[in-house]
Amino acid sequence: MRQSIWDADELGAGEKTASMQSLGGLVSGIRLWRLPGDWRCSAVLVVFTFGWIIQLAGVAQGQPTSRESKRHLPAGFYSRMIELENGIQYKYAVFVPAQYDLSKSKKWPMIVFLHGSGEVGGDGIKQTTVGLPVYISQRPTRFPFIVLMPQAQAMWFRGQEAEAVWRMLAKTMADYRVDQDRVYITGLSMGGFGAWELAMIQPDAFAAIVPLCGVAQKEFLSNVMNIPVWAFHGALDKNVPVSGSRMAVAELKRLGGIPPKYTEYPDLGHECWDRAYAESGLWRWLLAQKRTTPRVIDYQLPQGVAKVWWLAIKAEPNLTTLAHAHAEIDERKNVKVETEGIANWGLMSEGDLLAPGDELQVTWNGAVIYRGKFPSTGALTFNVSSPTTNPATPPPPGHATTGPASASISTTRPAG
Repeated sequence: MRQSIWDADELGAGEKTASMQSLGGLVSGIRLWRLPGDWRCSAVLVVFTFGWIIQLAGVAQGQPTSRESKRHLPAGFYSRMIELENGIQYKYAVFVPAQYDLSKSKKWPMIVFLHGSGEVGGDGIKQTTVGLPVYISQRPTRFPFIVLMPQAQAMWFRGQEAEAVWRMLAKTMADYRVDQDRVYITGLSMGGFGAWELAMIQPDAFAAIVPLCGVAQKEFLSNVMNIPVWAFHGALDKNVPVSGSRMAVAELKRLGGIPPKYTEYPDLGHECWDRAYAESGLWRWLLAQKRTTPRVIDYQLPQGVAKVWWLAIKAEPNLTTLAHAHAEIDERKNVKVETEGIANWGLMSEGDLLAPGDELQVTWNGAVIYRGKFPSTGALTFNVSSPTTNPATPPPPGHATTGPASASISTTRPAG
C-alpha cells in the first residue's frame, strides 16, 4: 500500500468549465454564532451587512454559464440534505477520501467549496460540475481532504444561503472525523465573494482562505488579517475586475498580519479556476495551514453580536457607522481593548492563551478596569459606557473602575 498520496504528476489541471457573477447594492448575510471549540449552534443570530457600491463590468450580458448538470454524482461524492428552521430543505454534496475508512481515529482536513452563479439551484449536483469538484473527480483516490459542496438556491451566499452553509458545515463536522484546526474555505466567482465574506464574518472558523476571482470589502479585511490567504484572479477578467483581488491583497499587506499569497494570470479572464486548482503547490500549502489563536484581534461589524477567538462583542443599536474592537493580550496576560460603537464585550477562555485562574489586568480605552483571576466559568464580560476621562487610580483586584470609565462585570458565559 502506498504510504503517500502525493505525487508531482497528481496535481494536473481540471476540466474547463465556466461561471460568473458580480454585485452591487446593499446585501446582508445572517449566520449562527458558532463556538469554535465544539461547533455547536447557539440561539444567537448575527446579522452582518456589507454595503457594496461596486459597478462591475459584464453583469448584464455575455455571462458564461455552467455546463448542464450531471444526473449523478462522481465517485466518492455523497448526497446530503439539511432542513432549516423555516422548513426549507437544502441539498449538498460531500466528498470523502477513499482512505477514510482505513483508520477509525484519523481526523481529516476539510475544504468548503462555494460555487459560482451558474450552479445556483436545488438538485444538489450542479455545484459539483465546476471548479474544484471537477478537479477532484479526476483523481478521487488521491485527494486528501473531505470536501463540503453547498448549493445555493438563490444568488449570493448571504442571508438564508449563508445560514444554510453554516448548518451544512456543522452537520458535516458532526458526521465525519474532521480536524477542526484544518478547515479551509474556497470559492470561485460568486463563491469567491462568499469565501471572503464568510471568513470575514467568522474568521476563527477557518485555517485558510482561497478565493478565486472574487472581491472583498476593504472595511472588513482587518477581520481576516490573521488568516493565511492565497487569492487567484485572471488579469483579463471582464466579469469581476482584477482590481478587487489586487486591492484585498494590498490592504492585507498594509494591515501587517499574515502576509497573503496572490497569483494573477496575465493570459486568463474570468475562468481562472482550472489553472488555479491545478497549481502544484496549492494543496501542500493548504495542508500546512492550521488554525491558530492570535494575540491581536481587530474586528469590525455593522450590527449584532459576534464571538471571534477569545473576544465577544455586541454592537450598539442603531449605529450609522461600523462597530469596531481592537484587542491585544501579551505574554504577561495584560489585555488591552479599544472599542467604538460597542455596547458590551467580553473575554472568553481560549486554550493556553486565556485560561481560568490566569492573573489578568484588563485595560479598556486607556483605563484599567479589572485586575484579578480569570473566572472558572471561562468568561469575563463587561457592560460598558464610553469613557470621557481615565480614572485617577486603577481599581483594586477583582473590581471594575467607577466614574466616567465604568464597567459592570459578569462571569456568566453567553448562551450557547
